[in-house]
Amino acid sequence: MKNKFDIENVFIKSIYHGGMAGDFEGVFHQKILSTLSIVQSVEGSYDIAIDNSPTFSTGKGGVFVAPKNAVQKITHHNGVNGNMYAQWVFIDAIINDEFSFDELFSFPIILPTRYNQKVYELIQSIRLTCDVFEKNSSALLLLKILYENATFNKKEPSVKDKIEKFVSENYSLNIGAQDIANALFCSASQVFKYTSKFFNLSPANYINGVRLSKAEKLLISTSMSVSEVAYAVGFYDVCYFSKLFKAHFGYSPLGYRKQFS
Repeated sequence: MKNKFDIENVFIKSIYHGGMAGDFEGVFHQKILSTLSIVQSVEGSYDIAIDNSPTFSTGKGGVFVAPKNAVQKITHHNGVNGNMYAQWVFIDAIINDEFSFDELFSFPIILPTRYNQKVYELIQSIRLTCDVFEKNSSALLLLKILYENATFNKKEPSVKDKIEKFVSENYSLNIGAQDIANALFCSASQVFKYTSKFFNLSPANYINGVRLSKAEKLLISTSMSVSEVAYAVGFYDVCYFSKLFKAHFGYSPLGYRKQFS
């Protein structure tokens, strides 16, 4: 790791996991997740770009890493058997009782291939065990792999960081551009410029993107109804929520749960 940082403790706030198998050739997703993503293409591969980065390929068995609140642009590719199999873990971790793991470190988008087998085993352990101690132990080992390949980048929060933090903490409320402006001590028109610059989105579309990413996790990790999920993430019109979700992910909320949970 470049630029040493002393870690005194690591607290894992949450772990979400999932997997998928099937014919996904050419399927494109653009998403913003509120947790660190560790995603592996066991069979087939991903093309992945993070925010405004170039596009990288994972290759078979490869692993990509995306920090929370980053725009992930993902294209799926089947393997030689005509299908794709992938698995993932989303981890929210706090370092030294103060900093999020993503806040302190930046990671290579594609992990070195020497980690592929170990990552496979750790994600499998997280997905298959019901033992909370084993699950957390495997998650910590995944974070250790990332730490070994990370660059320390602690700095004063940027405007982009402040927008991400505000929306991440308030997405379930009825917020808009003016609320972000109040938090940043700027005008609403300036917020439109910021979200266009940083996310290529309007404030409303950025907020809804965060809400939809939260909804995605709830759909695949809980038994909440579609209405309950919609309300939990800040949508008070269930039909509108379902319309946006299908436009964003290519499936209705119930269809997505059936396909990926």
